[in-house]
Amino acid sequence: MTEPLTREAFDQARAVATLASRRGSRVLAVASVAPGVLQLIFLRWADAHLERGLKLSIALPAFVTYITVVVVLLWRMERKKGSFVPICPQCGIKLIGLSERVAAATGKCDSCGGVVVDERHADRP
Repeated sequence: MTEPLTREAFDQARAVATLASRRGSRVLAVASVAPGVLQLIFLRWADAHLERGLKLSIALPAFVTYITVVVVLLWRMERKKGSFVPICPQCGIKLIGLSERVAAATGKCDSCGGVVVDERHADRP
C-alpha cells in the first residue's frame, strides 16, 4: 500500500496518458488509411490488368501484412497509454476509462474504495 496521489500528480498522469493516446492515434490513422487506400487503388488497377490468380497472390499477402501492422500499432498504442495511467495505491489496478473518471470525481477507487487522490494537501483558492 502506497500513499495516495496529490490532485496535481493524478491530473498530470491523466494528461500524459491522454497525450500518449493521441500521438498513437495519429500514427495509427496514417498507417491504416494510407495503405488501405493504396490497396483499393491496386485492386481497381489489378481488376483491369491482371489475371485473378496473380491479383490474389499479390493482394492477399499485402492485406495480411496491412492488418498485422494495424494490429501491432493498436496494441503498442494501448500498451503505451496503459503505462502512464494512474494506479490505485491500495489495490494496484490501473484506473482506465470509467474507473479513471470516478477517481477524478470522487478521489476514490471504484474497485476497492480506497483513496486515490488526497485532497487534504491541495492548494485551494
